[in-house]
Amino acid sequence: MWVLLKNAKLYCPEYTENSDIVVVGTTIAAIGKNLSLPDFVEGEIIDLQGKTLVPGFIDAHVHICGGGGEAGPASRTPELQLSQITRSGITTVVGCLGTDSVSRSLAELLVKANALQEEGISTYIYSGAYRVPMKTLLPTLEQDLVLIEKVIGAGEIAISDHRSAHPQISQLEQLASEARVGGMLGGKAGIVHVHLGEGKRGLQPIWTLLEQSDIPITQFVPTHMNRSRTLLEQGIKFLLAGGHMDLTAGCDDFPEDLQVPSVLIRLNQSQLLNDRITVSSDGNGSMPQYNEAGVLTGMGVGSVEVLWRDIRKTVIQGNVPLEVALRTITSNVANVLRLRNKGMLRVGYDADLVVLDEDLQVQDVWAKGKCMVRSKETLVWGTYEGNSLAKSEWFS
Repeated sequence: MWVLLKNAKLYCPEYTENSDIVVVGTTIAAIGKNLSLPDFVEGEIIDLQGKTLVPGFIDAHVHICGGGGEAGPASRTPELQLSQITRSGITTVVGCLGTDSVSRSLAELLVKANALQEEGISTYIYSGAYRVPMKTLLPTLEQDLVLIEKVIGAGEIAISDHRSAHPQISQLEQLASEARVGGMLGGKAGIVHVHLGEGKRGLQPIWTLLEQSDIPITQFVPTHMNRSRTLLEQGIKFLLAGGHMDLTAGCDDFPEDLQVPSVLIRLNQSQLLNDRITVSSDGNGSMPQYNEAGVLTGMGVGSVEVLWRDIRKTVIQGNVPLEVALRTITSNVANVLRLRNKGMLRVGYDADLVVLDEDLQVQDVWAKGKCMVRSKETLVWGTYEGNSLAKSEWFS
């Protein structure tokens, strides 16, 4: 299938004047002005009339097979469905487990990732969960990284959280060493995606590990760094030392200065909004609220829709250039996680595309060259979603 998208305002993520893109199959085949389709092919020509065309969004922290469980079995969140992802402009997800690695398994996570891939988007997973020593699919993390294509790192490994296993520095060092070597052998990032809670030690366990080992700071991607003001300041220090920092979108119950738009605006004004800052949604995970005694007082469910919502708000309210804010959910993520042919509009890259309307709302979505959403209407549904196949087709 050939598709010609004409007269688009391109953010690749860098800004390019109105241009055209030709998609052949799953790949971007050409980018330029006044392009046309060859006479010998049948294809679709779509005039975007100056609308904004950007890379598909990458969400690097999603509980695709469900999360939660902190309030008992009934508090487990359900599996994420395809249309929930694509309607949000997301074309690539990285799945992870959270607190529950007892009733949720890595095998279940891998199968769900494979299912979403079959349904049309790109998927990867982290091996492990909150606890250390970590659970893996194969006997070791190194083997997972080398032998299982979808495994790109370890995570989310919990530290400084009352739900973590309070790992020793030696345990974290061994885990990071395995991730590094496995990543090298498998040609992957091999990062350690670290969950930060509200514990007293914050990032100190990682700093201690770095001081007493030869593991580089870039081996770690700490997330939820906007959870508290103290943690955010630690994250900025980590960033200034050459490390990564992942912020969590959708934290509407946080003080405003800790919500993603405010943090990105602050970092941009301070000239710190560089290519090592990423934003993820923690989508489909539970959102437990605890009091000072550590007692669960409430429970919610995270949504992947907040990823673009918060980036859009950053651009509109904070005067942050679109191409700068956009990088935190496209090219930055692809570079940090070493996701090949993702995160940018380039010839030879996967045709993961999002059209934004005049208000920067998601209008159309292509994943690997297939149109998943058109004019804000879902075209491709997951296998068991309501509008996918009539029940009579399954049971007649």
